[in-house]
Amino acid sequence: MEMRSASEDASLLERIRSGDPEGAAELFERYAPTLLRFADRMLSDRATAEEVTQEVFVKVISRAHQYDGRAGVASWLFAIAANACRDRRRRDRRASVVPLEAVPELRSRAEGVESTIASAQRRRAVRRALAELSEEQREALVLARYHGMPYAEIAETLGISVGAVKTRIFRAVETLKAHFSEGESSWTAAT
Repeated sequence: MEMRSASEDASLLERIRSGDPEGAAELFERYAPTLLRFADRMLSDRATAEEVTQEVFVKVISRAHQYDGRAGVASWLFAIAANACRDRRRRDRRASVVPLEAVPELRSRAEGVESTIASAQRRRAVRRALAELSEEQREALVLARYHGMPYAEIAETLGISVGAVKTRIFRAVETLKAHFSEGESSWTAAT
């Protein structure tokens, strides 16, 4: 996640509070791509992730006065997005996999067909493994590994302690290790 000035973000939020649509547009430009990637990974459906991202910014505009400044604006936005994703998953109960990429990876022209197939297979395997994680573990892991958030910021975002963040990530990693250990042994047995 690109680092932004906390004072710039707070200034944009203040502009939103005062009814400046340009402040909202600038905050959207800064954070929509990152929040969309987060929602896409959490919901496993790009169209739903786009809807949730839009909902997040509608909530931000309508609730800008509720921001109390205790957490950074980015953490506040991720907290709203995480809650929106949880609400959507509860409502839909149909998402089963969490894609790793919201944007297709750029491939070099020199990359061969075999390499492309192997890469796609690895991504699918990781998606399946992430889908086995609890929602809480997946949220913490995605925020840490794919959005580069420090544990303290994840704790603020999810409203939990740093210790709980560490525990969720540890358990997620252990589950993933177990998944891939089992996968390797079944792969070896099948060949």
